[in-house]
Amino acid sequence: MKTAKPKTDKTKTAKVKQAKPVLQTAEFPSKTRIRLKRIWIVGTLALGITLGSGLAGGKVEAEAVYRETPPASIDEIRSGQDTFLHALGTASEQEVYDLMYEGLSLREIASIRGGSERDLLALQVRELEQQLEQRLADGQITREAYIAYKAELPEIVAASLDSRMEAD
Repeated sequence: MKTAKPKTDKTKTAKVKQAKPVLQTAEFPSKTRIRLKRIWIVGTLALGITLGSGLAGGKVEAEAVYRETPPASIDEIRSGQDTFLHALGTASEQEVYDLMYEGLSLREIASIRGGSERDLLALQVRELEQQLEQRLADGQITREAYIAYKAELPEIVAASLDSRMEAD
């Protein structure tokens, strides 16, 4: 007997559908580049930190900063501004700015607005002396430099009262 060959029907074979990728091919390369850049940057930073700390060989020490006087509070800053504005005879910093922009000096503003030139001079000298004292205490200047700078303060401040804003 003859065995019959089964006939394969090509028309009835099931077609397998291919799954769509989650990312489109156009999106994938750009995201890969960003990640590679980020990895490169982070790796370079890590290498730099590692080599930097290794080359120092334990000689790196943190140094505490000691301040004898605490930083000025907002109230102290405001009272200083109020004293400055009162010495000029003005009500606001904006008014001082506008008057200086018009070409007036601090001395002229004080005389026009009824302020005290003497108080203004004393206030600015006192503030600069405090800055010099802080620099001396921090070791930024020597005692001799402090004395020399302090002697020049009244003359420098008096000259600055006549300075004007120059229009561009």
